[in-house]
This record gives sequence, structure tokens and C-alpha cells, in this order.
Amino acid sequence: MPILMMDMLKQDSILPGISNQTGLIGLTIISLVFGLWHLSTATDIPHIKGIFEIPSSLPITGHLLALGPDHASVCEKWWRQYNRSIFQIKLGNTRAVVVNSFEDCKRMLIGNQSAVIDRPTLYTFHGIISSTQGFTIGSSPWDESCKNKRKASGQALGRAKIRDYFDMFDLESYCIARDLALDSCNGQKEIMIRPYIQRYALNTTLTLCYGIRMDSVYDSMLREILEVGSAISLLRSASENFQDYIPIMRYFPNNEKNRRSKELRDRRDAYLNSLLNQVREMIRKETDKPCISAAILKDQETKLSGVEVSSICLSLVSGGFETIPGTLTSCIGSLATPEGQVWQEKAYEDIKRMYPDVRDAWRNSFQGEEVPYVNAIIKEAARYYTVSAMSLPRKTVTDVHWDGAVIPAKTMILINAQAANHDVDHFGPSASTFNPERWLDSDGTLSPATEKIPTGLQHFSFGAGSRACSGQIIATRLLYTALIRLLTSYRIVASEEMPPNTDYVDYNQFKSALVAIPVDFKVRLVPREGVEGLGEKGTVEGMLGECLEDARGRTEGYYRVDEGVKV
Repeated sequence: MPILMMDMLKQDSILPGISNQTGLIGLTIISLVFGLWHLSTATDIPHIKGIFEIPSSLPITGHLLALGPDHASVCEKWWRQYNRSIFQIKLGNTRAVVVNSFEDCKRMLIGNQSAVIDRPTLYTFHGIISSTQGFTIGSSPWDESCKNKRKASGQALGRAKIRDYFDMFDLESYCIARDLALDSCNGQKEIMIRPYIQRYALNTTLTLCYGIRMDSVYDSMLREILEVGSAISLLRSASENFQDYIPIMRYFPNNEKNRRSKELRDRRDAYLNSLLNQVREMIRKETDKPCISAAILKDQETKLSGVEVSSICLSLVSGGFETIPGTLTSCIGSLATPEGQVWQEKAYEDIKRMYPDVRDAWRNSFQGEEVPYVNAIIKEAARYYTVSAMSLPRKTVTDVHWDGAVIPAKTMILINAQAANHDVDHFGPSASTFNPERWLDSDGTLSPATEKIPTGLQHFSFGAGSRACSGQIIATRLLYTALIRLLTSYRIVASEEMPPNTDYVDYNQFKSALVAIPVDFKVRLVPREGVEGLGEKGTVEGMLGECLEDARGRTEGYYRVDEGVKV
């Protein structure tokens, strides 16, 4: 055969009319084109037989350009367009399986929870931003360290420990009502409510992790944490960060993503180290409060390394301040609409049914979740406003058998929580409507409001299965306590000049962000009967004044204002 080939090459032309040199060049070009095409369309996992693939994938980018900034809405559209709840797509060189319907998401996360317990590691977030403080619990690949961190955080945030946090709930919800009353001149001025809720959520996690809080809504450290956290959320999004899926982009000169990631990492390190140093100083002065980091520094817990402790604190701080404000702010936006006025009044009547004296409602608001209508509002807010629309990606550790197909190990799984939470096949034709009464057997009109008995998974806003959110019990109590105190103090009315956007997609001003950031809006706080107004020195009078003074007296010794830190 070699001799035959040599003889052919010695000929002037192998093919009639085409010289050997021309033919060789042509073959080389064809081989190069084929090689480049293969490289530009190859993925980490080969095509999965039996799983529908969305057409029109492009070389290099795959489906990234078609997905645009709003992956959840596009994937939901593809589900309905192709009538396939589960399908595969290409994110650059990464193959991912997307799950959309409520039942399929439930089947994937609960029916296969051992197989989808892992998380993928991404170049920008895991390789650059998290290179110094470790991964957050939610983003950590599944290993022994992650197992230890989840166990520790589960113990710290579980139902058995919630009583230990009553002081925090009492103090922080008191501060919301106090400052809203003063800054709005007890309802005389319209006000943006999100900054107060951000402080509420962030202070709770800071107190839990470091025994530190910030009293001012616009404290420099608080604003720095919020700004850095929101910027990192954008960098974690696939639509904002192609270099995670197109590796050659990481080496482009003057790489802005790498520069920005390192800058945010350094800024985050600065405030995390500052917080930890403040705890060390309080320990030295013997003024520290019980918290996770103090317990570790004083060797009360020895099973976790320093990096694991930092990871737990980072997880609570970064997780809580994003998701809770997104849900509660958007919930208040829906309650402030003309339709929402009806739900507000029904909730208020249900609160009064449970607590005829408003002062008792305040005293008990953080101790239990006993008002059915308020619980229904919280469930509906979590379902309707899916603040983490595509959830955090999963990765299979073993093969997943799915209707005759085999999804191989190490495949990225994307759960479209937004689509599942608005699945008309599960929630009915009103799935795209905010309606708290879907969670009630009786709406309180003719008989007292009663909740439907929960039957399985309610929604996907806290995830599900083996990697569900560890903080969902505390998050729900924070939402409940704030709503009880706000609804007993004021009737919340949307601003006419700056009203809320209550569309479950468009309420989010940055659709490419990992966690939704609601479009800013203003509300007017109309004092309830018995809330007379401001006194001569700016103090709140009437029943609200009594509630605030009672709460101030209870909480003044919990966490002093001067224990805050400076960035």
C-alpha cells in the first residue's frame, strides 16, 4: 500500500484536471475546516441519546446567544414551543440538561437526589472570586468538607435553634418599623422600602455569624456588602460571563471579567476580614456575643477548619441579603396594588382574630407562624417571585436514567425554578397571577382563614432534595415577623409616580443576575387606626408608639449600635 501511494504521488495528477499539489492543499484545508468545526462544536459530554436537543446551536457559543440575558424565560418558551419539559442545550463547550415542569423538577431533585447532589465548578466564581475565602455552601462541589459545612449550618439554622434567634428577629423587625415611621414622617412621605429590608436581612446574618449589626440603613459597611454581593451575582450568571463556557476568552488581553472579579474578591475579603477582626477584638475585651465565628475562635467547635468557618459565614451573609429582600420587597409591591389592598385587609383581620390587641401581635410575631392568611401571602410571594429563577446548577455524580435515556455522570443539570413555579399543569390557569388564596381552604370572608394541608413540595424557591436551602426556616420566620409588624402598623399603598412592577419576570431589573434585584418603587404608608402620628420631638404616638417603645425596651440590651464596624 505505501508503495502504491508513492507511485500515485509521483504522477502529475491523481484526479483528472487537478494537480497533486492542488489536491493536497485542498485535503489539508478540508481537514483543517473539519478539525476546527469539531473543536468549535465539541462539548464536555457527548450528545445524550433520547434527550431532545434544542436546534440552531452555533459553533463556539452553542445556545448562549439564543438564551440572551433571561435564561429562565427563554427555556420556558422552548419547553412550550417544542413540547419538551426536559431538553439538552450547549453552553459553549458545556452540555447541560434543562428541566422545566413542576413534576419533572420534582422527579429530578427528589427522585434522583443522590445522583444530582454535586455542583459544577466555574472558572470565574470558583477559580477567581472564591480563591481566598472558599466556596459558599450552596456552590460547593459535594465532598467531605461540603458535607461538614451543610451539617454545621443545618444545625445552626434548623427548627431546634430558632428560639435562640428570637432576640434578633425582635430587634431587626423593630428597627424596620421604627425607621419607616420616622423616615416617612409616619406615612406623610412616600418611601422606597427595599433599603430597610436589605438591612433587616443582612443584620440578621451578620449577628448570627459575627455578633455584629449596623443600625443605619446607609451604613458604609452595609452598603459595601450589598454592592459587592450584587456585582458578584451578576458575574455568576452564564449570560454575563461567557468565559466560563468558552475557555479561550479567559486569555484575551485586558480581560475585564478577570480584572473585575479580582477587584470584587479583594473588596469582599476586606470586609470579611474586618468583620472577623472585630470579633477577635470583642473576644479580647470580653464583649463578644454568641455567634458562629466567636465559637470557632474560642475553640468551642473544632471539627471545622478556618476556611470552612469562613465559607459558612460567607454563605449566610451573601445568601440571606439577596434572596430575602428580593422576596419581601416584591411581596410588598404586590400588596400595595389596588388588588393587594384586599389581601392586606384580609390579612389584617386575620391577625386581629388571632391577636385582638396589636401589642400582643408584635410580641408574638417572631415566636411562631400562627396567622394563616399571612402564611399564605409568604408562600405565594416565594412561589410567584422566584428570586433565583434558574436555581444554582447541579452536576450528576452517577448516571441518571430518564424515560429510556441515560444522562451520564458529570452532566450539568439546570432546574428552571421560575418555569416550575408558574407551571399551569400544576398550579392551574392562574399560575401567572399573584393570589395568596390558592394556599387557603377558606379565605376568611365567611369563616376564619384556614391553610390547606401541605402535601409534598410547595414550590422550588428554596430548592429541593439533597441540596435544598439550609436557611429556609429562618427566612420564612423573617418574612412572617416583618409582615405582621408592617401590616398591623400601616396600610401600604403604591406610589402613583413610582409604582411597583408586579410581573413575575419584569419585576427583576437585572434578568441576567443570579438572584433577582427588584425594580425600585415607592409606597405610601397609611397609619392604621390608633396610630395617630408623630409627636413634637419626632416620636411615634398611639398604638404603634406603644409597640415601638415596648420593643425598644426589650431589645436595647441585645446588640449595641456602637458594635458596628467600619469598612
